[in-house]
Amino acid sequence: MSWLKGAGLFVLLSVVSSAAVRAAQPDNDEKLKSYLAAAQQSAARKDFSAAADFYRKAVEESPQTAELWTNLGLMYHETGQSREAIRSFSEANRLKPSLYVPQLFLGIENLELKQPKTAIPFLQKAERINPNDPQASLTLGRAFSMAGNGIGASDAYWRAVVVSPRSGNAWLGLGMAYLLQVDSDARTMIGTYRNSSFDKLRESELFAEQGKLVQAARAYKAELREPSPPPCSHAGYGMVLLRQNALADAKREFDQEASANSGCPLTRLGIAGLQLTSGDAEKGLNTLFDLWDSDEGFLRENLSVLLQGIAAEQSAKLLELIKQRQGENKLAAGLAILVQEAVESDAPLPLIQTESEVGEPARTISPLAMLNAEELYASGQYRKCSDSLRPHIKALTDGYIVVLTSCAYYTGDYRTAALAARRLTANASTRPIGLYWESKADQKLAIASLSRAGELDGNSPHMHVLLGDIYRQKRKWGEAESEYRKALAIEPENRIGKLGLAIALFQDGNSGEAFAVVSELLQKDSDDPQANLLAAEIMIFRHEYADAEQYLNKCRKVDAEFLPRVHTLFGQVYANTDRTPEALAEFKLGAADDPDGSIHFQMARLYQKQGNSKAAAEAIQSSKRLRAQWDASAADSVQQSYTDISRK
Repeated sequence: MSWLKGAGLFVLLSVVSSAAVRAAQPDNDEKLKSYLAAAQQSAARKDFSAAADFYRKAVEESPQTAELWTNLGLMYHETGQSREAIRSFSEANRLKPSLYVPQLFLGIENLELKQPKTAIPFLQKAERINPNDPQASLTLGRAFSMAGNGIGASDAYWRAVVVSPRSGNAWLGLGMAYLLQVDSDARTMIGTYRNSSFDKLRESELFAEQGKLVQAARAYKAELREPSPPPCSHAGYGMVLLRQNALADAKREFDQEASANSGCPLTRLGIAGLQLTSGDAEKGLNTLFDLWDSDEGFLRENLSVLLQGIAAEQSAKLLELIKQRQGENKLAAGLAILVQEAVESDAPLPLIQTESEVGEPARTISPLAMLNAEELYASGQYRKCSDSLRPHIKALTDGYIVVLTSCAYYTGDYRTAALAARRLTANASTRPIGLYWESKADQKLAIASLSRAGELDGNSPHMHVLLGDIYRQKRKWGEAESEYRKALAIEPENRIGKLGLAIALFQDGNSGEAFAVVSELLQKDSDDPQANLLAAEIMIFRHEYADAEQYLNKCRKVDAEFLPRVHTLFGQVYANTDRTPEALAEFKLGAADDPDGSIHFQMARLYQKQGNSKAAAEAIQSSKRLRAQWDASAADSVQQSYTDISRK
């Protein structure tokens, strides 16, 4: 894979060749010039093999000239000879370690050989030599991603977007790097800190974000039985109860959060929701004005949470009232625009601000300033709180790092929140809370980065498919369908886009159109295993088991990760066509991937049908155990959904 295109290659060759001539000995100057001229002419014709031959001759004339070895390495790169290129760039590096191009391409070539850990030191040095070239940062981000280092990758891609803010590739890489770190944090929380209060809080929040209110309520209640639940636990549960229209219970939770003096901003937001829901729209509006006056960023980022908890007619009433008052002052006008946007469209995507990067120097901060930051947090002035602490991030104690993290997150400065949370993860005693905040901030940053990539590269079908995948995993079917259709408008035969569209349509309850899209895929390739698998799902949903079986018979060569699902679907077909032994055999093969106990439950029914009460009881017990684990697991979270996307 060539990393140089068009004029960029020839500019680079011209610069390096000029340096090579200057570095060569006078007695072979003319011969060297002729070789270089011939090499450049060959490269201009894209005859890189011939160009390499001339550069080899040039190297023989002046073997101590690092620039010549660099040019030779570039030609090997263009012809896909990574190992030869590495040898040439290594010699150039030995002769002149200060050259940028050999460092960059030693990194690039090692990535081509799937050796990211070898590539990283070269790319880090290249970035130090030329920090203004985004290519070094982009490639370094890719290397860290390949090595599974989400933090290193996100930092490198962040530097790339700062240098080149209109690079769609940089924003895409940044978003994927954040997803990688979200996955890493999720695995650590589920594994090492499975029973920590912050893991349980994040679990509860994720169920609520997905709209799984029953599971969210159950998770919150379990968490609140802990001796010291984290801040916002009661308020978070209150928001869930508000969405379930359990107003008295919601008020009780908000009151408990307020009495704990946790400073949780969701408390005031929930109270506004209660006021709006109970018919006191004017009072609710005044509460929103207070929140908007305290910190615009908080309300901008969290208004959608409030609107989820009130009925559509209440949202409309709120919008009507605020429009009546929008002429009062700039504050009212700004809030009117925000509410109208939130009511009339989907929740806004998180903001991402490259100017909010934290500086390097560790600056001390006075005790009075730290106390002032706490007061700002308590009064809901999160932007001012974050701004006051951010310059001192490397000098703050853990307690004030927590304050900074909270303030930055609640005002929408997710980059600062992520960096502060990273400091908390470095200490064993604060690691659970650090992972909690880092996963929340990185999730927001991932969504914002991928959205920015889509804006900058709007004609890329790959980008629209990626965004469609994200919306689909968030259960936003309409938005997912829209992105897949955009991809197909650009590239009508995009297989992944069609498959994604069909899945989104089916999940949105439109099985007819979903099957029509799948049929198009099967017309192109009747043996497409994933298309056949989805077709079988649709047929089973329609109770058309004979047709489902025909499609499933073409899924035997599906990727190993889908095989348990294939066996489960065969089990359903056999169970509904009076083939109990065959159904049980298939369910047993699919039972290894039974996250919620549903397969074991179906097995129990079949055992009962056979009169095998002992096996039925064992299957029921397994089903209950798996269901309990499912309800208590974050594996079904948005984090895991993002992980699935990042692995595509």
